[in-house]
Amino acid sequence: MVWKNVPLGEVISQRKEFIEIRPDETYMRCRVQTSARGVVLRDRVEGSTIKTKKQQVCRAGEFLVAEIDAKMGGYGVVPPELEGAIVSSHYFLYQVDETKLLRNFLNWFSKTPLFFEQVKARGSTNYAAIRPDAVLNFDIPLPPVELQNEIVERLEATKANVSEAFELQQQVSEEKKALLFALVNGPKNAPHPRIPFGQIADLKRPNVVVEPDVEYGFAGVYSFGKGVFEGTIKLGSEFSYKALSRIRQGDFIYPKLMAWEGALGVVPQCCDGLYVSPEFPVFSIDSEVVYPEIIDAYFKHPSTWPKLSGSSKGTNLRRRRLHPRAIQEHQIPIPPRPTQNLIREVACSNIDEFQEQNKAALEAVIPAMLHEIFERQANKPEAFTEKPKANVVQLPAKQKPEIDTPFKEAVLVGAIVKAFHEDNGQPIGNFRLQKAVYFARRQMGESALDKDYLRKAAGPYNPKMRYSGGIKIATDRNWIKRATGKYGEGNALGDAAAEMDEWVERYQFAPAAAWVRDRFKYKSNDLWETLATIDYAMLALDHAGTSPTPMAILSYIETDDEWRPKIEKLRLTEASIQNVIVELESLFADVGGGV
Repeated sequence: MVWKNVPLGEVISQRKEFIEIRPDETYMRCRVQTSARGVVLRDRVEGSTIKTKKQQVCRAGEFLVAEIDAKMGGYGVVPPELEGAIVSSHYFLYQVDETKLLRNFLNWFSKTPLFFEQVKARGSTNYAAIRPDAVLNFDIPLPPVELQNEIVERLEATKANVSEAFELQQQVSEEKKALLFALVNGPKNAPHPRIPFGQIADLKRPNVVVEPDVEYGFAGVYSFGKGVFEGTIKLGSEFSYKALSRIRQGDFIYPKLMAWEGALGVVPQCCDGLYVSPEFPVFSIDSEVVYPEIIDAYFKHPSTWPKLSGSSKGTNLRRRRLHPRAIQEHQIPIPPRPTQNLIREVACSNIDEFQEQNKAALEAVIPAMLHEIFERQANKPEAFTEKPKANVVQLPAKQKPEIDTPFKEAVLVGAIVKAFHEDNGQPIGNFRLQKAVYFARRQMGESALDKDYLRKAAGPYNPKMRYSGGIKIATDRNWIKRATGKYGEGNALGDAAAEMDEWVERYQFAPAAAWVRDRFKYKSNDLWETLATIDYAMLALDHAGTSPTPMAILSYIETDDEWRPKIEKLRLTEASIQNVIVELESLFADVGGGV
């Protein structure tokens, strides 16, 4: 028996039952998290505090949809612990006919792009709310109940294994951090001697004069001891600082405003040569006295932060600033050289690198399984039978070219870097790589990029690409790497680039990557930014139910604080926007993506 696509209305039904809230009773209230992350407890309150006296009572196993937040993934199955929780009339409850559809199968399906795309299609008006009847008209690929159960068991088992792996990784990280901190401080009965931090660290002054037409790659520091990371790239004209500090591997940096909550760290190799603003004090460490790894281990440990909080100035906790003089006076332990060598050996082990790579792979497991199970059925329903061979889901030979997992985004990133490398052998800068991925996704027909991309000074920008998404994963897998060419720093093919070729072919990303290269390689950065900005504005207006006229686009840009300076920078007028619209229509006319 093959899978069938059926309307949800054949297997679920809306339940409309309200109760009168009693003032002397306590009620659980639940809510749905966005991004299809499920139903959770909101709070427990006395009936007397609830203003709307008519409420619905949830039953475990029902499908709960938020009227307003559905378009952002606000839906899920009510878990057993929320049996009896109440929700307002702005939620819709649906009973599930488990003779045809298992509630957990529905729960997993609701986490797929196939389901989410249907929600967005029905919630694209100005109000952008979903209606209860619309949910009943969504399609679901439905196999026999026996196969549903097998799929649910497989997914649940994988989820449990992934969760256990994450817990073990966290445990290893915490144990490593505790070991390093203990080695730095020494035994309790014979602690290592302490000296002022300023004796082994020289404060560096901002040493780079900002040029308006030069790109600067910034570094940042995560709070809670998570270290230094590679941040955004901006043109000098996009920020007000007149001078920056260029950081080097082994330097110690922190933001004055957030140091008290663990935003401190030593610059890793991947951030060597990046820049920070004057709000980030930069210290060079005297490695003849102490290795930078010792400084890093000490300041990343939670036990250190309360001491820094006491040295921070400011009456408002969130505005406390740690000035360089205070940290220069801070007493730090200095272990003997043999202990420092041991600390460096532990700190420089490949445990962290392995964990980062493993984390990216783990995060991609469930989305990849959902994609292979459900999207294959949407495209080839005859491929599944009631008893699949060896009880496994076979990989299809080809995949629909769409970005719905961080791993697939990494494959697209690698394909684009490779396409530009094949053309001129030069690295592609982060500014262009971000835009190239955007244009490639548009070329492949995606039109809901506003859920991934933010409105930033340089145009549509997806921060996840750098920190946990495509660029991060492709770099971790050594498909791409940082390199310097005749046009400056950028992304080049890594030593393991050949490993991605199979995935590029499987996901059919090579044509889109070559299309971006050939259509955009001779265009200036300003034109890349203009095209991406206007295209994004047109999509956002269209999704809001507004006709994307040049006047509406100009108003959309003008009302956004981040984008308003673009009007002057890019010389945007209704006439110039109309010209850009014509060019966008020409670019995307032959790919079915629309504008």
